[in-house]
Amino acid sequence: MHCRNRPDVERGGIPVKHILMYRLHGHVPDSRIDEHLRFIRSFEGQCPGLIDLHCGRDLAFSGSGNHRFTHGFVMTFESMEALKAYNACDLHGELVARFRDDVQDKIVFDFSD
Repeated sequence: MHCRNRPDVERGGIPVKHILMYRLHGHVPDSRIDEHLRFIRSFEGQCPGLIDLHCGRDLAFSGSGNHRFTHGFVMTFESMEALKAYNACDLHGELVARFRDDVQDKIVFDFSD
């Protein structure tokens, strides 16, 4: 594997991983978290260019160090263009609106192999 800039990613055709890690506020009830996860899982088949999606709770959440995030999401898009289209679509806007008040911290990281 080579770690380098990939100008071909910008031109499309190279799958892109879109990784999100969230720390939800402690007061968010499990029922609301389950609702968030169901909503994310509903993206399958609704987002053009989304070819794989996984999400769930951190199994080793401790609240500190590497385990300060409570939930993670990995979405694979067929290209950078597909990821950009997703970020601009109504479904993504709804996700942001739904999560906004429940998220304490987050990290978003995009890469390609």
